[in-house]
Amino acid sequence: MLTEDIIVRDKCTTMLMNLKISPGSLGFDYIRQAVLLCYKDMSLIKYVTKRLYPKVAEIFNVKANIVERSIRSAINKAYLCGGLLGVNDFYNVIIYTNKFKYTNSELISIIAEKLRLEMLKEKILRENQNIAEE
Repeated sequence: MLTEDIIVRDKCTTMLMNLKISPGSLGFDYIRQAVLLCYKDMSLIKYVTKRLYPKVAEIFNVKANIVERSIRSAINKAYLCGGLLGVNDFYNVIIYTNKFKYTNSELISIIAEKLRLEMLKEKILRENQNIAEE
């Protein structure tokens, strides 16, 4: 694994745990893998059932419908305990009030995009530090 891959995986794990998605649940691993795949290729989010779930299923050697159901179950559990309110912490504003449940693809795309933004910020900061040192 590349250093960037490890950092992205760690950030994704932290975000999911902030949303009260338990690492002990099977859906946790599937969501994390789906987010990481979408982070690398955002076009996958447009074809969740045709491309994303089958890719995740192939990695874990299960069927795509099991991936979809496990992710939905993990999101439902987080919704019931108010964990999805953690999305507000990502952006420091109230964008979610727990009155509706995110779909699988909505939550995956929100986390993937947040990861993309954070990694871009870090890259810009590193470049600015390198310029300042020169």
